[in-house]
Amino acid sequence: MRAIVFFSNRAGVGTTTLAFNIAHILAGRGVRVVVLDFDPQCAISAIFLDAPRLFEIWEDRGSDGTVTGCLEPVRRGKGDVLLPRLEQVADGLWLLPGHLALSRFEQTLAEEFAKTLATDNERALDVTTSLDLLSNLAADQVAADIMIMDLGPSLGALNRAALLACDQVVLPVAPDLFSLQGLRNAGPTLREWRLDWGTVRERGFAGSPREALPPHDFLPLGYMVQQHLARADRPVAGYARRKENIPAEYRKYVLNEAPGPSAVSFEHDAHCLALIPHYASLVPIAEQARKPIFDLKQADGIGSGQIQAVARCRDNFDQIGSTLLERLGIDLF
Repeated sequence: MRAIVFFSNRAGVGTTTLAFNIAHILAGRGVRVVVLDFDPQCAISAIFLDAPRLFEIWEDRGSDGTVTGCLEPVRRGKGDVLLPRLEQVADGLWLLPGHLALSRFEQTLAEEFAKTLATDNERALDVTTSLDLLSNLAADQVAADIMIMDLGPSLGALNRAALLACDQVVLPVAPDLFSLQGLRNAGPTLREWRLDWGTVRERGFAGSPREALPPHDFLPLGYMVQQHLARADRPVAGYARRKENIPAEYRKYVLNEAPGPSAVSFEHDAHCLALIPHYASLVPIAEQARKPIFDLKQADGIGSGQIQAVARCRDNFDQIGSTLLERLGIDLF
């Protein structure tokens, strides 16, 4: 099983929409996929499930049907992670929904991570690795090939704990100053977390029950560029210049490498996984229908002029699915 996350320190670059559509395109290829909603805003849960079903799950107090319910015994120091009860949302695709109360776990995670290098650190390790254990329990339950985690756009303790359960990180970016600054923030932070956790694993895991958990390095797999939406008050030339800066910024801040003697356009950059067209008019329709963009039909509310856009979207996500499977080393045959 390979665990990946689409992560950005910048909100509004489509990470949740991307995770939702990629989960569906991979499941449609016969890949067994589990999605974990580690975002307290529960955005991806609200796309997968209609409000009555989501509220029904939430009202089941102490439920093992949400991320928060499964982690609550650990947060309270009253037990270990519960075996999750997954929702099957499509053939070969399962979801463990989120809950807004997950934000209450943030402070506990922050406090305990600082204690992971102490001599008596079993509680600290249990808390810090609880999201990792939960992801493994979820994957094992359905023999998943890929685990996809949806995170909020923060660099807090909750996202750090989630990343400790990930093998690869994909960074969606948009050609704007906020996304470039997001790369500058996220890249060094991910490297620091990776170094800190490597030290913990070397010095703090001896004899711990969590020692058997498979290590995850949350290494950068690449980035995806979200195409801008042209507007009269946002000059295209300015966006084009920022777009061309992305490869160098990614190398410098995420990979900690020199950008090279000459600038490389993202079209020719090996680290660029995809260019995502801006499906602005289709996204709200898809979310209302709770379907991937590429499966929309006229019955879902798209106009005749959008049919070709849906077909192009299918081709685009097919290519993204192929690229991800290749980069992750997953062979379906």
